[in-house]
Amino acid sequence: MRVTVDLFRAADGRLEGTVHAPDDAGRPFAGLLDLLRLLEDLDLGPDTGGTDDRAPAD
Repeated sequence: MRVTVDLFRAADGRLEGTVHAPDDAGRPFAGLLDLLRLLEDLDLGPDTGGTDDRAPAD
């Protein structure tokens, strides 16, 4: 599963943004704890043997 996170720094220094998962319109968050809760609640489903998105080691 690929998840995209749009991050912004609020005027008071907090992280804000939106988490976009496949088939999801996006879930806004305000603060690091809120972001972690959203990521924890994602339904990852079964491992489909997809590609590894990490960069190869040198």
